[in-house]
Amino acid sequence: MIRAPLGIALLGWLLASCGAPRVTPDSHGVSVKPGPCGRGLVVIESDYQSSNVSLLDFDGQVLSESLLSSSTASSGFGVQLSGDVVAPSSLQEGDDLVLIDRYPAGVLRFVELATARVTAELSVATGFRANPQDYLPLAPGRAYVARYEANPNAGRQAWDDGADILIVDPSVPAITGRIDLSEALAGEPAQFSAHPARLLNVSGRIFALLAAYADDYGSGTASRLVELDPATDSLLSTLVLDGLRGCTSLAASPDDKTLAVACTGDDLRSKQPKLAGSGLALLDIEGTPQLVRRFDAAELGQAVLGFGIAYSAPGQLLFSTLGHFDDAFAPAAQDALLRLDASSGQVDALLQSAGEPFTLGGARCAVSCGACFATDAKRAGGSVLRFAVDADGNFAQPIAFRAETRVGLPPRYLGVF
Repeated sequence: MIRAPLGIALLGWLLASCGAPRVTPDSHGVSVKPGPCGRGLVVIESDYQSSNVSLLDFDGQVLSESLLSSSTASSGFGVQLSGDVVAPSSLQEGDDLVLIDRYPAGVLRFVELATARVTAELSVATGFRANPQDYLPLAPGRAYVARYEANPNAGRQAWDDGADILIVDPSVPAITGRIDLSEALAGEPAQFSAHPARLLNVSGRIFALLAAYADDYGSGTASRLVELDPATDSLLSTLVLDGLRGCTSLAASPDDKTLAVACTGDDLRSKQPKLAGSGLALLDIEGTPQLVRRFDAAELGQAVLGFGIAYSAPGQLLFSTLGHFDDAFAPAAQDALLRLDASSGQVDALLQSAGEPFTLGGARCAVSCGACFATDAKRAGGSVLRFAVDADGNFAQPIAFRAETRVGLPPRYLGVF
């Protein structure tokens, strides 16, 4: 999980809503040739106690109902999948799929696509609950891992500081180093750490998005975008996103000239979420990154932004906002999926959650394939929604696809492979 105040407020309700353990279908590998958008979607289904990983193609057809699940034997590499698993945010190429088992496990799992076999595991916890959020390969023997948590008792073993970018060799696999991000928070009080949430390779340039919370998550400061030098494993630049806090979603424009950032803000604990600090930013990255436009949450639908953002077409953004419950834990507002015209600022509502907040997941788009996707844990028994999108960014009505039907775990997260 991304351990922001939102997680603290909802954990009890989410766990209370989980069902009894269920039988998972047999694992099934795939062999798929890549197309213009990759090979397909990685669908993570979870009730926050156990997980299942399914694969769909970009037309919504099931490739594998269960590549891996919490009931799959660990093959001698360690514990089984927890209920907090995600795929890396970037396209995964090659024969293996990486799965990030976030909190509390702190484990990377390498799964052979053709056989659905776990070939290796790497703990990035180094003695504490590191909560890894993203994985970005750089070369056959090099990758970056964004570790969200800071270690309050660092210094007991190698690479155990946390709130950093860990350097790993996936071919072993092994940890080989770390990038200290404290420089990016220079001038902030000592209780604030970087809390890196996303990694992105844009035409060979490496960016990390820093949520920048206090280590007790009691408050936040302005989030940052940093550019990293993979040749020296150091910071090249830091852009402070003034007025935006809790930024955890990042997307590149189709021409790789602009980044879009979505931010939840730093206070989601109240029954009426506060909009301050929540919003969307557009960053020009043709040179040193700079902020070119900011949209506050109040301009985008009077709701806190969610945890996903994607370009659906040049100048068109797909993103989500979060609903909330009232004091009696009855739904008071629904999640929403929205489209923004970045030039005009026009916002169009595409979809709301089906009667229950916190069930619409993050947005993903395959621009060259003319489609966008979102997970819906409620609609049609829990489904992946596919929107056909034309060249101007106009959306057709969504079609719901079930990635897995035997277990019935609700889909939560999407990746691309």
